[in-house]
Amino acid sequence: MVDQTVLIVGVASFQGFHLARRLLQEGFEVVGIDDEGRYKTRIAKQRLYVLTHPQFHLIRSTLANKQVMRSVMSAYEPKHVVLCSNRRLRVGDDPLERYELLKRYVTMQTKRVPVESCITFDLPIKNEDDERRVIHLYTEDVFGPWDDASTLVSKAISAVDRGVRLSGYYATDIINVSYIDDVVESVVRLLRLIQTGVSPIGYFQIPASDYVNVQTLLSDIGHILNKSAKTSLPIRESVLRQSNVPTLDTLIGFNPSTSLFEGLEQVIDWYISYKTMMKEGIK
Repeated sequence: MVDQTVLIVGVASFQGFHLARRLLQEGFEVVGIDDEGRYKTRIAKQRLYVLTHPQFHLIRSTLANKQVMRSVMSAYEPKHVVLCSNRRLRVGDDPLERYELLKRYVTMQTKRVPVESCITFDLPIKNEDDERRVIHLYTEDVFGPWDDASTLVSKAISAVDRGVRLSGYYATDIINVSYIDDVVESVVRLLRLIQTGVSPIGYFQIPASDYVNVQTLLSDIGHILNKSAKTSLPIRESVLRQSNVPTLDTLIGFNPSTSLFEGLEQVIDWYISYKTMMKEGIK
């Protein structure tokens, strides 16, 4: 099967970084769109350094730069375009506005060279009559190595490690979790399916691989770190979130299965190594 060029918008984001690494391993050529402005966290910039690869091309720009984007689309002729969500959007950087901008570039490019798929992550659901080859993916609480401090799992690891109480959450809250490798595997399989000529469009949920309440999450982290976790959080009636969006697993033949504990072990191994690296002054 011929490997193709994939354009990833937001390649320095958590999802974009992991997807780019995997696609490069699979033999795809990856063009990453991102900038290194003052809104970027240190870890986002570090992700870009890790992505060094002969088949990776970083374009330091934003979707708002029409001249650069048109040049990129013309020069690389991507067959697949992925718009990754960014948890730390700058003021005024609306996700739907980013999507509308990207759609215009894809539409213009398709008049020259067909773009086989356009994939988005976690956009607000809205009814559209003019969808063309767009696949909207939705994820649960995704966690994994190279995450920043914006997710519940990363906040919980930091709280247990520092010996402080996790704030802003209830002990009985139930979270649906997905390990990042399972999310990436789902996208890779989706791209392989599209390469066979199948062109799904619409909204799909990448199912969670596990679920847990916050108190158990803290206890598991404490066990792995060999530290006492402060689990005495307020309680309320717990509700397991459910979605009406059809799941992607039946389409691609892959169901996320990484357990929370297995994923936590991987993340905490990385967390300890990363913290040591920062202490040694490796920026």
